[in-house]
Amino acid sequence: MTTVAPPRRPPSRRAPTRRAAPTRRFAIHPRLGARRVAVRRAERHRRRRRLVAGLGVVALVALAVGLVWSPFLAVHRIVVRGAGTHTAAVRQAAHLGTGGPLLLVHTGTVAAHVEQLPWIGSAHVERQLPNTITITVTVRAPVAWAPAGPGRVVLVDSHGVVAAVATAAPSGLPELTALTHVAGLGGRIAPTAPAAAAAALAAAFGPRLVSVALTPIGLTATVAGSPEVLLGDATALAAKAHAAAAVLGALVHPATYLDVSVPQRP
Repeated sequence: MTTVAPPRRPPSRRAPTRRAAPTRRFAIHPRLGARRVAVRRAERHRRRRRLVAGLGVVALVALAVGLVWSPFLAVHRIVVRGAGTHTAAVRQAAHLGTGGPLLLVHTGTVAAHVEQLPWIGSAHVERQLPNTITITVTVRAPVAWAPAGPGRVVLVDSHGVVAAVATAAPSGLPELTALTHVAGLGGRIAPTAPAAAAAALAAAFGPRLVSVALTPIGLTATVAGSPEVLLGDATALAAKAHAAAAVLGALVHPATYLDVSVPQRP
């Protein structure tokens, strides 16, 4: 038996390997090297300062939040001034409770809630550290009254706002006549000029002032034991009231009416 040897493979030809060119190294000037080191060191310092500053801000915010919501700055007392017998109603209208954060109380919102009460003219709210809210109110003062139906009258302030409702006319206040509209509690009468005139005349005549009306010839007032007073329009009411009081105090001869529509020349 004859054995046949396998064919020989020709030797592979490998591409000659190229040697990498030797890297050229340049010497760095000592000053330039020192500068690079200084720049890297400064960059590390800046990063460290930014990190410390960021951590400080986070810590301050956390401290502020904790302080605002801490019981040391919570609402513990609600003081109401100027409300008289309406103190409980003012507290209820304020919508404030104890225990909440004092610094988060919006004073303007609380004042607006209180001023919705018909007998409140204005409200001022203050935060007093560490635990007190003070609500100071001005109650509407009635200057006149107007009939509002059988057995019912309304008390009106100087702005024409109905501050209260009663079953009988109060003594010492003038009546507003010839009104075109009598509102309910908290509303405004129409016209409002007689109420402003009543407030001005009350300072001069007090309980002697009987009634005030807006007529086609202007505002007129009835004073007990005196002629009718013609005020004209609703301007310079205080000056007109002062002039009317001066003239009526010096009046010698009886008169039907007194015209103070121009207070400088009554």
